[in-house]
Amino acid sequence: MSTANRLLNVLALFTMDRPEWSVEEAATELDMTLSTTYRYFRSLVEAGLVAAHTPSRYTLGPAIIRFDRQMRLLDPLIVAARPVMRRLARELGPHIWVPLCRLYRTDVMCVHQETLEPPDLANDFERQPVSYGRGQLMPLHRGAPSKAILANMNFRLVRPIYDGDPAAMAAVGLGGNWTEVKRSLRALRSAGAVITSGELQGGMQGIAVPIFDQQVVIGSLSIIMQQSREMPPRETLVPRLTEGARQIEEIMTAAASR
Repeated sequence: MSTANRLLNVLALFTMDRPEWSVEEAATELDMTLSTTYRYFRSLVEAGLVAAHTPSRYTLGPAIIRFDRQMRLLDPLIVAARPVMRRLARELGPHIWVPLCRLYRTDVMCVHQETLEPPDLANDFERQPVSYGRGQLMPLHRGAPSKAILANMNFRLVRPIYDGDPAAMAAVGLGGNWTEVKRSLRALRSAGAVITSGELQGGMQGIAVPIFDQQVVIGSLSIIMQQSREMPPRETLVPRLTEGARQIEEIMTAAASR
């Protein structure tokens, strides 16, 4: 493994479940020598990616916030999607969330959201009873935003994910074998939109459409709401979401050609 990969593995240790590490703990977890691990921590501290919480324990550093701000302001997908999502949120009214998700390795991540909820909720999405908070990782096979992406991926990329946990896809009705899964994904792809209820979090329902870049799926545009509320009719909602996704793609294409 290269030095760069080892350094990234150290950074990847810092998660929501375990946000603090000592050098000794990291060395044991990654099966590296203590001297090498110290060297990597020193490099991460100098870059601001890791900071000392106490003399012997470390957390993520302020550089993460700097990069996050840059993503919020300058990421082409977020910049293109923000006005479209705000319009959808205004048109659909309160108590509806409009998340923007993108493919991240073998998961899906929410990278932006819009809602007309009161400010204390709208500004702190992670406190809401919804799993689509910014930075939240979600499995590719659960929930409308994820399935909209999965259904439009090349099957050569989907097959290793399926092989890694066939039971997970069977549990959400995608099929008991690879042939059935492919058939289910083709049907979702042909439908153009995915609707799910309670797959990722009980009490919530969602509808999502894919977003493409150069004919390759990169993310999804969704509407999430409580199951207790009546979802707008599919025949009116899907065209609005689809139009929004196409507008996002057009804005990104136009920006890239400048």
